[in-house]
Amino acid sequence: MRTEGKEYAMSGRSSLSGIGSVEKTGRKNTWRIRVALGKDPVTGKYRKSPSRTVHGTKSEATKALMEYRAEIMDASAVRPSDITIGEYAVRFHEEREHEFRSPLAWNREAYEIKRIAEAFGAYRLQELDTLTLRSAYSRMRKEGATESRLHRVHQKLSQIMNQAVDDGLVAKNPCSPISIPRPKPKERHSLTVDEAQRLNSIILGLPASAPHCAVLLALHTGMRRGEVLGLTWEHVHFDKRRLYVAQQYACDKVPRDPKSKKSKRWISLDSEIVAYLEEWKRTQRIELENRKRRLDREDTDAIAILQTEKSPVVTNVYGGYYDPNIFGRWFREFCVENGFGEQGRAIRYVDSRGIPRIKRTGYEGLKFHELRHTQATLLISNGADIKTVQNRLGHSTAALTMDIYAHAIEQNDREAADEIGELLGGE
Repeated sequence: MRTEGKEYAMSGRSSLSGIGSVEKTGRKNTWRIRVALGKDPVTGKYRKSPSRTVHGTKSEATKALMEYRAEIMDASAVRPSDITIGEYAVRFHEEREHEFRSPLAWNREAYEIKRIAEAFGAYRLQELDTLTLRSAYSRMRKEGATESRLHRVHQKLSQIMNQAVDDGLVAKNPCSPISIPRPKPKERHSLTVDEAQRLNSIILGLPASAPHCAVLLALHTGMRRGEVLGLTWEHVHFDKRRLYVAQQYACDKVPRDPKSKKSKRWISLDSEIVAYLEEWKRTQRIELENRKRRLDREDTDAIAILQTEKSPVVTNVYGGYYDPNIFGRWFREFCVENGFGEQGRAIRYVDSRGIPRIKRTGYEGLKFHELRHTQATLLISNGADIKTVQNRLGHSTAALTMDIYAHAIEQNDREAADEIGELLGGE
């Protein structure tokens, strides 16, 4: 089999994952092969070798691709002492994909890997020392990096260097002598008792619907948005007045396990939310049946899914999972309409299909996640023990709950001090 440098127009292509591609050209039994060289540690873009044109059958072209790859690997083989931080960080990230419960979390780590590659990527593993790190962090602070970002970068770099120690590539972790504490979390905003009661009354005064049900669930249970949107009827136990958080439906739009092991949990329900869920289940079933009958009469490809125990509690109009992004927009509009938020200016434009659109910017007001904070703050303020609040929220530890809701605990401590003073003073 011979190779040559001349190229021809492609008419087909097949890829071998992680190895390269075999592309058919416009000439009979002629193929163009390219070897995959992995992701660039700085740009994050995937690289390929220069192409080669080969002649023969497709299986022979595939064999030539493997030989071309072996040739490149032999030429580019590096000694362990020559491996750079950027190369090792990318490898560290790619090999950990199966460890993440959430693809979103894996993608977030990719951002930290990119920052590490930008700051330290050119250094060889054995060159990085503590003094270099301190200088780099000082420079990043001057350039405007927040302590939160520095903490995340340092934490991830420390994990990478610990792995390098385990792999025998470096003798010790240069990150160990440096401490960049996790910044204290921002103060959590929550509704007051009066505001929570007003929100509750507004929802109960409106016709039962999927998005209204989502708001009421978050207010009464403290569930995360993804947990609310991922809840199915099979996990709502009306007889025992409780529900089970088994999955979430987040922005990747794939039902999957919740945030952590502790997030899989039972949550007790009060009589008001149980009554609402019973009403909404009946309403949802009727709405989906009516929609299916209408669609069956129309010449359309749209499909309505009838209600089953596997159906989401919070459905879209066709009976499927409610898009988190669409729900987010609905919630902001609901808050503006009911005095829980304010919207910035409206930008009118025409999209690529010629349809007039309105984009609103600068929303300020209640965020859906703050309904979760409202639940926790009200419970703690009214004497609920930390362990109960931790279990309802699905926090991994009670310490995390105490750290996040320290303001409510501090207020309870002040009230406890006043009470003991009154008791001891005999007042």
